[in-house]
Amino acid sequence: MSADIKQLESIASQVRRDVVRMVHGCSSGHPGGSLGCADYFTALYFHVLKHDTNFQMEGKGEDMFFLSQGHISPVFYSTLARAGYFEASELATFRKINSRLQGHPTPHDGLPGIRIASGSLGQGLSVAIGAAQTKKLDGDKQLVYVLMGDGELQEG
Repeated sequence: MSADIKQLESIASQVRRDVVRMVHGCSSGHPGGSLGCADYFTALYFHVLKHDTNFQMEGKGEDMFFLSQGHISPVFYSTLARAGYFEASELATFRKINSRLQGHPTPHDGLPGIRIASGSLGQGLSVAIGAAQTKKLDGDKQLVYVLMGDGELQEG
């Protein structure tokens, strides 16, 4: 899907509202980073990334995204829901017991769009490099994206 600028602005605004609702609803989370990355995620998922909402972990023939700074999960979850990976109504379960939407994303609950557990800061780059190398070896011309935070880049 490639949206025009007005559509992207509208989607980013909705994502920000989702983030505020999610963090307020559980009285927990990191709203600052999520709010600051709303435009990035919106542009990526609604204009740049070649992806399929019929999620396959291997990502063959499509671009892949890895979130390294997992504490900004609210913006990631909202974007995935608004892009059609799962129902937006599930956003209300953020950080609730037995929810797939925990404080740091993890693939073990089968949430579409999540490829790695991103609670350990600084791991996303190495995973993305591995995925890019695999794509190269398989002759897959699609791209791999990773988002890292400045704090984790300073962790060594």
